[in-house]
Amino acid sequence: MEKRWYKAWPPWVQKNLEVEKPVSEYLRIWSQMTPERIALSFYGQDITYQKLNEMIDQLAWGLINLGIEKGDRVAIFMENCPQFVISYFAIHRAGGVVVPLNPMFKHAELEYEINDAQAETLVALDYLYPEVAKIRDRIKLKNVILASLADYLPDQPVLPLPYEIKQEKFLYPHTLNFVDLLNQSSPKPICKITDMKKELALLLYTGGTTGLPKGAMISHYALSISSVGAVQWYHHREDDVHLGVTPFFHTMGQQQLMCAPLASGGRVVIMVRFIPEVVIQVIHHYRCTFTVLPTTAFIALLNTPNIKQEDFDSFRCIWSGGAPISVEIQKRIKELAPKAIIGEGYGLTECVSQGGAITPLYRFKPGFIGTPHISDIKIVDLETGQTELPTNEEGEIIIKGPALMLGYWNKPEETNEVIREGWLYTGDIGLMDDEGYIKFLGRKRELIKCSGYSVFPSEVENLLYRHPAVAESAVIGIPDSYRGESPKAFIVLKPDYKGKIKEEEILEWCKENIATYKRPRFVEFREQLPKSGAGKILRRILKEEETKNEGKR
Repeated sequence: MEKRWYKAWPPWVQKNLEVEKPVSEYLRIWSQMTPERIALSFYGQDITYQKLNEMIDQLAWGLINLGIEKGDRVAIFMENCPQFVISYFAIHRAGGVVVPLNPMFKHAELEYEINDAQAETLVALDYLYPEVAKIRDRIKLKNVILASLADYLPDQPVLPLPYEIKQEKFLYPHTLNFVDLLNQSSPKPICKITDMKKELALLLYTGGTTGLPKGAMISHYALSISSVGAVQWYHHREDDVHLGVTPFFHTMGQQQLMCAPLASGGRVVIMVRFIPEVVIQVIHHYRCTFTVLPTTAFIALLNTPNIKQEDFDSFRCIWSGGAPISVEIQKRIKELAPKAIIGEGYGLTECVSQGGAITPLYRFKPGFIGTPHISDIKIVDLETGQTELPTNEEGEIIIKGPALMLGYWNKPEETNEVIREGWLYTGDIGLMDDEGYIKFLGRKRELIKCSGYSVFPSEVENLLYRHPAVAESAVIGIPDSYRGESPKAFIVLKPDYKGKIKEEEILEWCKENIATYKRPRFVEFREQLPKSGAGKILRRILKEEETKNEGKR
């Protein structure tokens, strides 16, 4: 029986998609067909497909010469830059598994993920390395390769540079230089990937039910079919110019604005980070045609002074993701770029972005996140998760398809909790209409969504316990008109600290020890926290109290 969402699909999209190559080899084909076409642009520095492909092969051999073997995990600790792209595909061609680390991480967060992934090699930006240095004696890194943003800058940048690029190049003991490793290695073609469905491309870390992040095991097949699927869905062409400002370490930026564009032969304009005024200049200078941005980025862009006077006519497609976006904001985006096709998407780390639901081109339905594409989606009852619900009835969103993760790294119990009979139980609540469009309604789990990032309360609580004054802590999400939600921490102080420390001091400590997107923005001291008979802290009660207080304000 034909799936109900097929009728809404663009006519060019295949019903049965298949891929035969990992993403890096689609890039290689473009380097052979259009060697002089520009693959990457970085503040005025252009890198052709031929040059990019050669550098990827060179670094792959460099990694092999350092002892990287098939299946070894290699971590990347970088903001968006050409070296991220080179490292990502070089690790794949060397047979390794990419472990992208959030560049906002502090040392405690890095220590956990590097050790959990058992990564023995790290490729990082030099100015981020000091956080790694703090834990170097507690992680088993054999190789640290450091790159500088300045290495790929033109003599005369065409755009304002972020402060990170302006810093001097740093040198540290017991590290290797990225450019030197490249120059010392052969550009001879190499690709050690032999079984796309079984071999891992990525460990993408996401939160766990215990609050500790867990690595979603993404195969080369899942990554490739998601990327090629995006190429087909959006009708990407080799003359498209993709605005690559969404973070590459995150599944959305990585798959939608790095892998898919390079699989289609297009150009990726790389920005280190999101600065609204500079983003506008980039769009004008390069005449960008496609982008996917988190909701918070759109809000910031739309609130830029005199934004209505800007020319966004170059855009062919503008998509949002990472968090639900209001109909009002979508209207403002369409007013800003009237010639662009607009839409949004819903996905999880566990199904590689495109493996969720995506708005069909030219068929945007306000209030809905789109239809399934390379995956099947069902809405099932919240009690048992077994009964598929009728049209427009609310239940849990479950997903099944070729982009699904193989499971969580070394966590079989947590894998079995979310994957049942091949279906991924998302913990998210939604409904499906008669055309197969999905409406996202909320989260079943106690997940806080900040600026498109998933924040798990217990992970933040575990970090707060590192403060010497904290006896107990509980974290919930409270509404934030800009970020979607922000964490609020309720803290019981140790007796020796009562009356001697202020909430503001805890907030300052959080700035130094917790990544920006998930650090608490509010702290409230309590004499005690609500608990169950078994002694479990009841965040639900705190959430209810906060909602009542909000209503009184």
